[in-house]
Amino acid sequence: MTFLAVADSGGFSAGAKLQGISQPAVSMQMALLEKSLGLRLMDRQPRGIVLTEAGVTLVQYARRLSELFAQTEHAIADIRDLKQGRLAIGASTTIGAYWLPTLLATYRQSHPGVELSVRIANTAEVQQALLDGTLHLGFTEGSAEHPELASKVFWKDQLVPIVPADHPLTKRKRITLEMVANEPLIIREPGSGTRTVLEQAAAKRGVTLKPFLEIASTEAIKALVAAGAGVAVISALAIEDSAATSHFKGVVALSLADGRIERPLHILWAKNRHWSGPVEQFVALLRKKAKFIDA
Repeated sequence: MTFLAVADSGGFSAGAKLQGISQPAVSMQMALLEKSLGLRLMDRQPRGIVLTEAGVTLVQYARRLSELFAQTEHAIADIRDLKQGRLAIGASTTIGAYWLPTLLATYRQSHPGVELSVRIANTAEVQQALLDGTLHLGFTEGSAEHPELASKVFWKDQLVPIVPADHPLTKRKRITLEMVANEPLIIREPGSGTRTVLEQAAAKRGVTLKPFLEIASTEAIKALVAAGAGVAVISALAIEDSAATSHFKGVVALSLADGRIERPLHILWAKNRHWSGPVEQFVALLRKKAKFIDA
């Protein structure tokens, strides 16, 4: 700021040198400043300038503004260099529990200064949060349902039947969805992405689902199946997650002879909202793992 340069150096000539401009240019700027404020800010003396009361007050506030501007520059530079910033993600239960954790851990190692937040919610809630601007990215089974949102398939999930290890179906060479549906069926709650896809697959095959238990937790479903309470159809991601643990060794995943039950998983974002550095870097990491599939 030219005014601060003149005040700190004690004269127009010295202030002009600090700013790298001519003395007449400094004089013009000071005259315009005083005119806009309607106050005299400094008096010229043989040995330099003397600030008026208004000039002293303005210097105090100008210094604060200068410090704030410098802090702003540093903060923006930190965001650009990913030393700070924020990344807010929304995800459905299955994606949030089984797909995202490893990706988030990798991202956190590379960008420890970025504040991460993850919201687990259904597709409608995630989309509304994207529209509100409270989330940067969304990950759901469903695609974008609003014209201001865009979506892309990033993964192809599969639903697989699971039964207790000693269940008779494990000895059958050919397993169909109808066979699974005729067993005591444990199923996700109405409105979940897993249940919707399962119901669509059953309808396509002419199979009627008669669940004896509905529960809003895939982990609880796996535990119940392992305990011999029934059978279920869940995401293959949940099976892969348990493969390295002993807790669900009593669960066996089966292959359906009457066709795989697949569902696309989508990344969603607001079309007209700029992606910050943290968001761009997360998407770049996602591309390496998922290699976006065209929807």
